[in-house]
Amino acid sequence: MKALVTGGTGFIGSHLVEALIRRNWDLRIIARDRMFGDGLGADIVYADLRDCDALAPLLRDVDVVFHLAGLTRARRNTEYYTGNHVATHDLLCACRRHGERLRRFVYVSSLTAVGPRLGSAELTENSRYHPVSHYGRSKMLAEIEVMEAAAHMPVTIVRPSAVYGPRDRDLYRYFKMIKSGLELLMGSGSNLVNLVHVEDVVQGILRAAEHPAAVNEAFFIGSEENYRTERVCGAIAEAMHRQPLVLHLPEPVLYLVGYTGEALGRLARRQVFFNAQKVREAVQKAWTCSIGKARDRIGYAPAVSLAAGMESTLAWYRENDWL
Repeated sequence: MKALVTGGTGFIGSHLVEALIRRNWDLRIIARDRMFGDGLGADIVYADLRDCDALAPLLRDVDVVFHLAGLTRARRNTEYYTGNHVATHDLLCACRRHGERLRRFVYVSSLTAVGPRLGSAELTENSRYHPVSHYGRSKMLAEIEVMEAAAHMPVTIVRPSAVYGPRDRDLYRYFKMIKSGLELLMGSGSNLVNLVHVEDVVQGILRAAEHPAAVNEAFFIGSEENYRTERVCGAIAEAMHRQPLVLHLPEPVLYLVGYTGEALGRLARRQVFFNAQKVREAVQKAWTCSIGKARDRIGYAPAVSLAAGMESTLAWYRENDWL
């Protein structure tokens, strides 16, 4: 089997590439930079997903496209739509035109495309879209493009919840903070999050790509359990054997930090970690979902516990001199 992986040198993409290599897939990677590409042992191509002609020779002999490339942060809100929605639309057009052997298009989306939990019932694949950020809305629009393309090719959408693990740059900041002896919690720390280890996400992506019951379907991929944000930080502290000072940041302070960071990022012409879009997502009461459909239809079964996941993540940070 031959696969094209967009975003294959990124956090989730690099783990997926390693798993595909272990399964003896023939791989080609499209990436903007090498990031985690060194040592992957796959052909890395630097190409514009919006250039249909440039993609032609990369698609002609491909059986499966795994589309993970996208923007999670941007200097301007319009960039989310260009990098996530428009790029997906153009890649799908190239697949229709040049993917003669294509057997599946797998789009790795996000829980944010649907939005946070509303009320007490978990989100399911039948829940209506209600994204709360430009990032989430851009992923929603990309999902709509993918499902519209189902009339012309077999597609599958995978929606991971919050993902962590080795190479993750987001949770890494919490590890650094807790190492310094400080733990900043947003609000009371009681907000709920479905947090899933990258190894489980890769398992879900592969099952979705290979299972016939996944054709033209969407699946939430997450953990069995939801966690309070204070428990997540507590698990990091336990893995690091630290007892940090805990400070609670009220919502107005978070927005002040987010808008200030966004303004400074625009002045410096660079992306910032914590902008106003991330604040909108962070203050939601519950980012949770049901994984029942993935479990029942394609046999998805998350296996990495929160404690074990934090230990493996910490070990990677230390081995690679991040901490």
